[in-house]
Amino acid sequence: MSYNCRLIFFVRGVGVMKRVFLGFAFFLAGLAVASGSVYAQADKPLAPGLLGLDSSVGVLDKAIGDGKSAVEKALGIGIGGFLDTSYNWSSNHPKNPSNISGRYFDKDHDKVSFNYFNLTLEKPEKDWGVGFKVVGDFGRSAELLREVTYWGGANRYPAALRDESSAELREAFLTFTIPVGEGIQVKGGKFVTLLGTEILPAPGAYNDNISRSFLFNLGVPLTHTGALLSYQVHKMVGVSAGVVTGWDDPHDNNGQPSMLAGFSFAPADVFSLASNLAYGPEQWHNSGNKRFTWSNVATIKPMDPLAIYLEYTYGREENITSSLRNGTWQGWGAIASYSWTDRFNTALRGEIFKDSDGVRTGFARDTTLGEITLTGAYKFTKMLIGRAEVRQDWADQRFFARGSSSADKNQTTLALQLIYTF
Repeated sequence: MSYNCRLIFFVRGVGVMKRVFLGFAFFLAGLAVASGSVYAQADKPLAPGLLGLDSSVGVLDKAIGDGKSAVEKALGIGIGGFLDTSYNWSSNHPKNPSNISGRYFDKDHDKVSFNYFNLTLEKPEKDWGVGFKVVGDFGRSAELLREVTYWGGANRYPAALRDESSAELREAFLTFTIPVGEGIQVKGGKFVTLLGTEILPAPGAYNDNISRSFLFNLGVPLTHTGALLSYQVHKMVGVSAGVVTGWDDPHDNNGQPSMLAGFSFAPADVFSLASNLAYGPEQWHNSGNKRFTWSNVATIKPMDPLAIYLEYTYGREENITSSLRNGTWQGWGAIASYSWTDRFNTALRGEIFKDSDGVRTGFARDTTLGEITLTGAYKFTKMLIGRAEVRQDWADQRFFARGSSSADKNQTTLALQLIYTF
């Protein structure tokens, strides 16, 4: 699928931005009314909607679904994936390069980006006693993920300073179960982190917002390589522990592994808590200085259409600054996601990220960033999703690049996105 439409926004002045924000909010409300009020289960057709494309694109959905099922049956493995394209715009008009400050995956200003062609292959344990999962990404987000992943060699660290090819192996791991008690689940290979609320998008599993939070971009790792053991101690309590090569580091940059540990508590359907930490050396050829990251995520579902996510993440690394000071960072985030109908959803996110020593932002000490984001999502079909977003960033210092030579304490961004799942 291609997306060739380009939308150019001419927004000048704070007053105009306020009108854009209000107009966008009314637009989302209008979509909510137009799309009906019937909730549906995942296996039922979507309720009729003003912008529904079930009679046209839905035919393609069915053809692709039937073809995929035939291939899955022939090969004996599960196949999934998605395509993702988006457009981002910043009121600061950053230039040279045109990177939106504080962003990583959604940083390209005034540009249509083909973010993902994702292909996911997996096999459950029940057939062979050993399962596997392989996830490949192609596109702009794959390029950015590869830039931040250390695959080995001194000339590749840090890789985030260099351009990379637009293909990346996100995950590749085996799973099996040790028959002790309720069964110890073992995962070995390269896999996404357990830390944080937001995720690297997967087929049918996307973040509630288009843009990524500061906590996701700056506070936690993206992937690990190693082994992870998980055990369900009680129907309400689960634990996990593992040994990995580190943050985004399949090669291991210092010869000493890091550790993962986690705890989950789900006493009822309306509440769950996940607490995960990573500890170990992450500095190049230095196994003495340790990095500690602890992330806590509470999920609250007081009613069927509403989900609330609360996150607190804390990080600390020894002797990380130029003056050999310990670096610390922490952040608080909240997301409220509401499904007005089975087609239409809105998500409001707010967060504060404090980089006390400038080690995560690469900026001055005692830098504090904040943002509030409103995203609306509409299902044209079960497989085709359109989203629109408005976001306001702020900082206590002139952190956000403006033009080619100045900076500001504020930044407003708009984004559009199309996702097609198969």
